[in-house]
Amino acid sequence: MTPRPSWRRRAAALVLALGTATAACGKKGVPIPPPVRIPAPVETITAVRLGNEVYVTLTVPATNIDMSIPIDIGRIDIYGYTGRIPPTRLRWAELGTVVASIDIPPVPLDYKPPTPQAAASLPASAMPGTPVTVRDALTPDEFEQGPIYVDPRQRDFPVPLPAAAVPTVMRRFYLAIPFSRRGRPGPPGAQAELALTALPDPPTDLRAVYSPAAVALSWQPSGGLFGFLLDRSLPPEAIPFVPPPQPTGAAAPPALVDGSVPPGPTTYNVYREVAPDPFALPPNVKVKTPPAVTALPLAINPSPLPGTSATDVQFVFERTHCYVVRAQRGNVLSEPSPPACFTPIDVFPPGAPSGLAAVPSEGGISLIWEPNSELDLVGYLVLRREPGDATLRQLTDTPIAEARFRDAPVEPGRRYIYSVVAVDTRLPLPNVSAESAPVEETAR
Repeated sequence: MTPRPSWRRRAAALVLALGTATAACGKKGVPIPPPVRIPAPVETITAVRLGNEVYVTLTVPATNIDMSIPIDIGRIDIYGYTGRIPPTRLRWAELGTVVASIDIPPVPLDYKPPTPQAAASLPASAMPGTPVTVRDALTPDEFEQGPIYVDPRQRDFPVPLPAAAVPTVMRRFYLAIPFSRRGRPGPPGAQAELALTALPDPPTDLRAVYSPAAVALSWQPSGGLFGFLLDRSLPPEAIPFVPPPQPTGAAAPPALVDGSVPPGPTTYNVYREVAPDPFALPPNVKVKTPPAVTALPLAINPSPLPGTSATDVQFVFERTHCYVVRAQRGNVLSEPSPPACFTPIDVFPPGAPSGLAAVPSEGGISLIWEPNSELDLVGYLVLRREPGDATLRQLTDTPIAEARFRDAPVEPGRRYIYSVVAVDTRLPLPNVSAESAPVEETAR
């Protein structure tokens, strides 16, 4: 006969069972899955063609695919493909070509992506939430049809697409794929595309002449005189006969179906490059730009120019400027014109101050004049001489900023003659204006 356990043993077993049940039910709510450390797809991407160069701009993802942060991202590969239709989303890595790879710096745990408005004004850093641009220089091979995937099951009997579904103009497609720091790819996102049409002829004979206020640019039109005449509409001619009636429902003019230059008038865009200011940063400070990242060239004109001249008022003296012009037909821009490079030298002195007046008072003479309007004005120098003395002597050691000055002390009863000159900011030798009209006054 097996002895029955004592009440002490039965109580201990009950306590152990209750403890196990309590431990199993200690957490409340639905279990939280671990974050997925794979970057979200690149959903914002555009492509702009300037001649035979394409600038691809994308926004670095800011979260993982499950919207968790901080994002785990190490690089972004940008693929390019030429064809009439793009590869399927699963065949981009197989059929496309990597045209650029952007390395993403480590993301701090407390990093907060900027707003789209703030990101647009930040320097290129390739941080999450910021836009970056890469350049794809097109080679002759990239204007030809890229590799096409053929299903092995239909290799002997390919199924052609309907003719109406295949565009006739060769196009260039781009898609970006992000990778985690362990090399795990994220899903493909949006893609950008553009038509590989022929380019208009670039302008020629670009000339630049500068003045104190602006740089005047002029150039020969795209295609020369013949191209200029083609862009001008001819006056309507008299119709010698009555044309037959057109059938109803006539088709519209055919769209561009080949790689020729798009129709329409030729307009122009002006681009400027300025040598960096050597005094903008200390010599030991360098701005780091991520590899493969560049900047999209922006025209200085807000809209395409219909004529063959332009004016630039945002130039800077003493720094090298290079200008180029591109012709535009539709949305296609030509190769750049031969550049016009020069360094504008500030040899233009300020205007002579005007309205100089003198007011005597006890122990001194006060001078006042109209202030100059030049933007590079640093100040004024006051000059004085006495009757019978042909030499003007400088009263101010350094230029004064305000358009007024008090000459004190002066000798009562003596007559003084004053003039003022304006000085600009040019270094090391500033430009000095002509003297103002002199004014005479007797001290009290």
